[in-house]
Amino acid sequence: MSRRILLFLSLLFLAVATSTPIRAATPIFHSTPHNYCQYHGMVKSIYVNSGNIILLYFDTPLHINSASSVGFNVSFGEAAAIYINDNPEFANLFYSTALAAQASNQPVTIQMRGEHSGYLKIDRIWLSKQ
Repeated sequence: MSRRILLFLSLLFLAVATSTPIRAATPIFHSTPHNYCQYHGMVKSIYVNSGNIILLYFDTPLHINSASSVGFNVSFGEAAAIYINDNPEFANLFYSTALAAQASNQPVTIQMRGEHSGYLKIDRIWLSKQ
């Protein structure tokens, strides 16, 4: 093998061996006096539409059956939603926080209570440094 190929393979191995990919956990449901779901992981993607809905897509989808076991009626497990008209100021802050997390490749923690249009309804977000 040529030196270039050996150098390339060595660098590739080093890059793979030293990388630490973040694997998100499936969103977890908590049964307390106030049932909620919590997600900790990366913002896979974020979506806004003209119907005033923001969707944040999880790295790892939630199990819909888990949602029904604690009283949530969820049809879609790959994302959670915010209806902008419910609280425009929070929606703007949420969107900017989620974008900052995505741009900086940092995980977020999101809690959801209730449902909107078949999605869990987001009501808080944390952005933490890895």
